[in-house]
Amino acid sequence: MAKRAYSTPMHTWAFRIFCTSLPALVAPALIALTLLGLGASDPVVTDHAVQKLEAVR
Repeated sequence: MAKRAYSTPMHTWAFRIFCTSLPALVAPALIALTLLGLGASDPVVTDHAVQKLEAVR
């Protein structure tokens, strides 16, 4: 065995954990937001925008 088996600097470990864990946590949230956005109806296509504009007038 090497004399310094665990001599990797702390900032290297932190950077590696940050680069692997953060995308694994953020990606599902972004996918969920995308699917939620795709499921929402478009107000221009469904004429809700026109009805709201008429209600304001």
